[in-house]
Amino acid sequence: MRMSILAISALCGSLTVVTSVRAADRDRGRALYENHCTSCHESVVHVREDRKVGSRGDLLKQITRWQSVLELQWTRADVDDVAEYLNRTFYKLQ
Repeated sequence: MRMSILAISALCGSLTVVTSVRAADRDRGRALYENHCTSCHESVVHVREDRKVGSRGDLLKQITRWQSVLELQWTRADVDDVAEYLNRTFYKLQ
């Protein structure tokens, strides 16, 4: 009986971890981008030939860098949401 209770407790704990993972929200990312990023540059920066983003890692790095420069104090979810928006709209990275 005690082993069953421990097993159920462990399973419930692992379900909590699984359900805490969230998918990036493209619409929220668009709102963040439009409110904080378009004042300095237009979308043309994302489609120019010499762009700095060539991978999803590069995209996350640039978003993290610039939100820090602007002192936005974005969370990882904020960065992921903006990355999702930019990737689906401009970059089309895997």
